[in-house]
Amino acid sequence: MRRRAFLVTVVAVLLGMAVVVNAQLSRDFTTEFLNTSAGRALIQTYGALKSGYLTDVDDDAIIRGAIAGMLEALDDPYTYYREPRSASIDAQDRTGSFEGIGVSLTTYNRNTGRGVEVLNVFRGGPAHDAGVQRGDIFLDVDGVDVSDYTTTDIVDLVRGPRATPVTITFQRPGASEPVELEIVRGTIELIEVSTTMIDGDVGYVALRSFGNQRVHEQLVEALARLQLDGATSYVLDLRDNGGGLLTQGILVADEFLGSGDIVFQRARGVTQRLAQADPGGLVDAPMVVLVNNQSASASEIVAGALQENGRATVVGERTFGKGVAQSVISLADGGQLAYMSFEWLTPDRRSINAEGIVPDVEVRDTRFPQTITLDGRGPDPGQTVEILIDGISVGETVVEDDGTFSFLTVGPRPAMSEVQGEALIDLESDAILRQGLDTLRAVANATN
Repeated sequence: MRRRAFLVTVVAVLLGMAVVVNAQLSRDFTTEFLNTSAGRALIQTYGALKSGYLTDVDDDAIIRGAIAGMLEALDDPYTYYREPRSASIDAQDRTGSFEGIGVSLTTYNRNTGRGVEVLNVFRGGPAHDAGVQRGDIFLDVDGVDVSDYTTTDIVDLVRGPRATPVTITFQRPGASEPVELEIVRGTIELIEVSTTMIDGDVGYVALRSFGNQRVHEQLVEALARLQLDGATSYVLDLRDNGGGLLTQGILVADEFLGSGDIVFQRARGVTQRLAQADPGGLVDAPMVVLVNNQSASASEIVAGALQENGRATVVGERTFGKGVAQSVISLADGGQLAYMSFEWLTPDRRSINAEGIVPDVEVRDTRFPQTITLDGRGPDPGQTVEILIDGISVGETVVEDDGTFSFLTVGPRPAMSEVQGEALIDLESDAILRQGLDTLRAVANATN
């Protein structure tokens, strides 16, 4: 009953925010729009294109372009329009499952943001059973050349109704010829929580995101398993967790708190408590929280709540600093509008927007190899440029016909488990985790 009452309280506050949004949208904005010279100019522009442009105009394309331009004028990275297909994909992800092939993706060419590589293949999923491998690069999907697509483009193509086939051609590292595979889509569960045991008594819990409605449920199940395995202290890893659903972040923080505030919100000058911990959190054992500069939004809410309530020591890098939240409304075309509507504050009512959470113990994240990028011009076309750092060659590139050249090198990616929910760690390469364990042992010894 405790968790149910807590959730009802949080939802009630958020519903109150939704009522304000709906009240704002009930105004007659059409009249207000047409009463401005800029609004009338926009309508005139649309009419001119419809009646006089040399070729037929795609209504949806130009209107969505106008929406995008309107939001871009705000110069706010947290206010955006998501087109119907992308909005549909997001809605699927929030439920905790989707119909697809069972892979995670990453950008292949980080210079251009295009080209898509398979980052991981989940064991037992359709892609795994069909023979897809980590490192495979997408070339073709159902006869469509996708070698220059983005990850979002690929997701749009490979997801589809379960039991339907999709044919994908990959470039496989080390293979002389492309690999073509037919994959029958299935239902894929999104597992955001992964765990392992360290040294027999430390429970390690990594949260990849707060992006679906089952994160809290998955955390509770994971903590129960770790307790059965003998965990007496915990590492909560929020590194690279970009946030997600506010309610899930609040519920996760509450599992580790027995009392205290979790988060406040400030909207147009009015500050109010958004969530407070209920007595009797699930875990009261010693713990540390790991963060890096990619921990954002809901991750920062959790880290800030545990830090300022004295519940956990935060170890790692200063966090991203996304201290604002968006309201999301569905639009008539099936798309979504997300716009910045309030700022959230830590339990000490401190704004962290653009500031981040400062760890109690600061350590640089050493898990990932250094990425080196370089763009230049000047040499003759066809010449080879060798890149030296401290006299050591890190690679070479060939000059293009226009005299420009670019260089990108990325070291080997860290190992990832094919089993969703299973965490792989490497203490030798992970300075933050090593320091976190040292800090945890010191805290545990001090309490014994």
